[in-house]
Amino acid sequence: MRGGGLIRGWIDDRRGVGAVEFALVVPIVIVVYLAGFEIAEAASVYRKLTDTTVQLANVTAQYSTMSGADVSNVMGASSQIMTPYATGPLSIVLSEVTTDANGAATVTWSQESNGAALKCGSAVTMPAGFATANTSYILVQTTYGYTPTIGAAFVGPIKMADQIFMVPRQSPSIPYTGAQQCGP
Repeated sequence: MRGGGLIRGWIDDRRGVGAVEFALVVPIVIVVYLAGFEIAEAASVYRKLTDTTVQLANVTAQYSTMSGADVSNVMGASSQIMTPYATGPLSIVLSEVTTDANGAATVTWSQESNGAALKCGSAVTMPAGFATANTSYILVQTTYGYTPTIGAAFVGPIKMADQIFMVPRQSPSIPYTGAQQCGP
C-alpha cells in the first residue's frame, strides 16, 4: 500500500504546474509578438511607399515641363519621404501617359530610378472609367522589396507595389525636355 500513496502524492502535487504552463506558453507568445511586430513594420513600409507614390505624382503634376534635373530632384525627394526606411530596394518609374480620342492610353515619356522605364508609345491600362479622351496623365509606379527584420530567413523579401495617375495642374501636358530614357 505504501507505493499507492506515493503515486497519489505525485498526482495531487500541483507545485510545478505553473512552471510547466509558463514553459509551454512563452514560446507561443514570443512567436505571436514577433509576427505582430513584422506585420506592423511591413504595414509601415507600405504606408511610406504609398505616401511616396502620391507625393511624387503630386509634385510632378505641378510642373509645366520636365527636364532631366527636374526628374532627378523629384526622384531624390523619395529618400526624405521614405525615411527612416532605406531607399535601396525602392524602384520608381515616372511617366507621362496620353489618351487618344478613343481613350486608349500610351506612354509619352518615361524615366526611372532603380527600375525599368516604360517603352515610349506602349499601351497603358487606365483604371476603369478614369480615362478622358485626349488627356495627359502623370503615372508614378513604385515598388519596394521589403526584407523582414526578424523573419528574413523564413519569409524572404516581400514585394510591395503602388501606382497612381494624376492630371497635370499647370498645363494640359508636361513635355519632357531631357534625353528620352524610355524602356525597351
